[in-house]
Amino acid sequence: MCDVITPESVGHHHVSDPLEVAELLRETLAEELHSMNDIQARWHMIEDDKVKHALEHILGDKRRLLVALWGLLSEVETRAWSDAGERHA
Repeated sequence: MCDVITPESVGHHHVSDPLEVAELLRETLAEELHSMNDIQARWHMIEDDKVKHALEHILGDKRRLLVALWGLLSEVETRAWSDAGERHA
């Protein structure tokens, strides 16, 4: 049984097809980029140097996360398209 908590109206499903996995990773990348915009906006509004410094570290962590997600997405898409090519051969 799956223990993932999701809003009842949304629900969730599990995927294993590389194209579906890639879609979920692209959605995750988009959400992370949006989150970075929000943090950057707060950084701009806040005048406390300690808080700004902490937010700078968080943004750096998010950049590293995005690099990892992008690499993973690239791997999955490469696999998806090579699998698709094999099916159509």
